[in-house]
Amino acid sequence: MEWYWILLIVIAGCVPIAGAVLGVVCRKKKTKLSYSERDAVLDVSEVAADEIDESRLCEIDDTGVSDRVKSLMPDLIKTEISAGLMVTTASKTVYKVILPASTKLASAGSAGGLLSGMGAGMAAGGVGALISSSVTGILSAASMVVGQYYMTQVNIQLKKIAQSISEIGEFQDNEFKSRVFALNAQVGKSAMFRAETLGNARLRAAEISKLDALEHECISLLGQAALMIGGYTERTDFDYDRYIRAVAEVQQWHVCSRILLQILYEIADLKFALNLGAASREQCLALVPVYVQQAEETQRRLTAWHKFTTEKLGVRLEESKRRRKGLDRALHFFPGLFKKDLKYRDMPASTVALIESQIDSVVPAYGETTNRFDEPVELIVRDGRIYYLLEEPKK
Repeated sequence: MEWYWILLIVIAGCVPIAGAVLGVVCRKKKTKLSYSERDAVLDVSEVAADEIDESRLCEIDDTGVSDRVKSLMPDLIKTEISAGLMVTTASKTVYKVILPASTKLASAGSAGGLLSGMGAGMAAGGVGALISSSVTGILSAASMVVGQYYMTQVNIQLKKIAQSISEIGEFQDNEFKSRVFALNAQVGKSAMFRAETLGNARLRAAEISKLDALEHECISLLGQAALMIGGYTERTDFDYDRYIRAVAEVQQWHVCSRILLQILYEIADLKFALNLGAASREQCLALVPVYVQQAEETQRRLTAWHKFTTEKLGVRLEESKRRRKGLDRALHFFPGLFKKDLKYRDMPASTVALIESQIDSVVPAYGETTNRFDEPVELIVRDGRIYYLLEEPKK
């Protein structure tokens, strides 16, 4: 019986040792797996500097976004970024870093993706927590990069719109003009990129709510502009002088309506950016087709009004001439019997150009249709700076 007790003592002593060894092995395996899987979702490569199309680069100049992106990169690139900020040389290595599309990351974070291959002896919250955190960080950084790009583009467009508003001459309804200017300024305030806003769901929801209110104001102003233009196009009793004055007045409403439609487009883009692609473009553009159709119908009526009125008044736009009237017409009646051109007189080139621009005006189409949130985010790291590399333009 002595040998039996000796065997039990030996087994009891070996079990804790085996458990400790197994624990160390598992910990090492978890650390290695989590690191390798994290690096697997980042595609890092060196590229030749002369292979980069400068026109496709958009610098990530917000420190909040650049710091978040930098935190995901290998230590070597982090070091080169820091060195590049201090010394810029043409010989520095240029890196391309690709963050996968959100759809790929979502599948990668599932049980069948990054978490596959975990051994049965690994703790449920160990490797999974590390990998999920890494995937979330990459997804967040990718969304921030794309969001900053969209909001920067909106800001550029809103500045152009502000310039267009300021170029509108003396307006018969200055209150309307000031409301358009204020609307553009308020949308511009929402378009000012702040990393803390884009990274906080509550703040983003608040901004989207503000944009909903501004969208309502925009469509209200669009409707008012359409009604004012419609008031002119229903008139068929204008003489030449009143027609020319009406053309100048219509131009102000016409320009404002185009500006408001563009603001409506920018609001839709901002809502899409602030939703980080979670809401489709169709959802963000829900009201746009209605007011595009309204603008097209207003344009159709405006063109028809011009054609009717110019024909009635004897206006020859292609020759920049119009039929004489009043005493001038009477004085040229007999000479005009022998030379028809004497029945007409010249029109100012600026007036002709204005009428033709209103006749030929086309409702601007909504430009952006892609969803960059669902595309891989390509970054270029060069001379200590990080750039978002846009896709090649379609031919």
